[in-house]
Amino acid sequence: MEVPPDLKYIVPYIQRAQELAGREPIVSYYAQYYAATLAISRGPKNKETNTYLSQLLDQLEQTKASFGQNEAITNDLVGYAHIENFALKVFMNADNEDRAGKASKKTAKTFLASSIFLELLKSFGELDPEVEAKIKYAKWKAADITKALREGRVPTPGAPGDKEEEREADEIVAAAASGTLDEDTDMPMQPPSSISEFPSPPSNFTAPLQPSPPSPENAQSSTPVSGNSNPPPPSNVSHSSSPAPQPPSQPPTQASPPPPPPPQQQQPQQPPSHQPAPAPIAAPAPVPVVQQQQPPPPPPTLVDPAAIASAQKHAKWAISALNYDDIKTARTQLLDALKDLGFSQDNNFGY
Repeated sequence: MEVPPDLKYIVPYIQRAQELAGREPIVSYYAQYYAATLAISRGPKNKETNTYLSQLLDQLEQTKASFGQNEAITNDLVGYAHIENFALKVFMNADNEDRAGKASKKTAKTFLASSIFLELLKSFGELDPEVEAKIKYAKWKAADITKALREGRVPTPGAPGDKEEEREADEIVAAAASGTLDEDTDMPMQPPSSISEFPSPPSNFTAPLQPSPPSPENAQSSTPVSGNSNPPPPSNVSHSSSPAPQPPSQPPTQASPPPPPPPQQQQPQQPPSHQPAPAPIAAPAPVPVVQQQQPPPPPPTLVDPAAIASAQKHAKWAISALNYDDIKTARTQLLDALKDLGFSQDNNFGY
């Protein structure tokens, strides 16, 4: 299907969907999904565009059915994590080349591709400010590197820029839509092929069959998190539940201390050689130990909804990083999630 001229603004997303159809079908699906959503909301609506959109929606339904119960499609939280992780891999691939002073035309195209993949996250609701910042930076770097190569100079690594360069970033995106930068962009390390191995979040919800702008709350409302994740200890657990053993058949009067030792122990006049063996000292009766009741556990720390939402986000990123065997990132994200909930190394994680 050829994109109608009136819908040329969705060309970058359709191009990426076609490039990734074989090696990254999940990202390819979401690229088409976002393109369809964008076209429906922006228009224009005429016979040519309606025909194209009808075919695109039919194709999306068939593709979705082929995934079955793949959670990257049926669960927005898993889908968001999958797209974000892939987009950040592409972004880091370009950023590492740029900061190493090895920027090329391929680097510019990779930066541009990462901005397009990050924009797919709009399918799940409003973007986080940090995602928006990465999109803006990636577009600017694509423009800056392209401009430097066109002028015959070495691109400047890193982040400096001004308003003029930001304006050129918009021009490079327009160039992508017109086909100037439509060559295939090499992607970084591919994610695991068995996407169905993604861990299941605590609650699922199904994305709409036909593209429609999901509500901004979807990405977070699917995983309610309690402010107190650990159950309180049972109320009957205390040291007093195991009293000292007592003789079962003797009356209480028998439990008094034994009589004093025999008089022989008080006769120092006897010569040591003729002193009879002292009588064995009777062991005192066990004295019940007074057990102190353990104080009740402190009440759970109240965590505001914003902190819970932030902890959810970091935990989600940690899960996604583990699916790419990125242990360092997973550890950092988990520590950030604990910090949001009030637990950190400063307070020994609440212990």
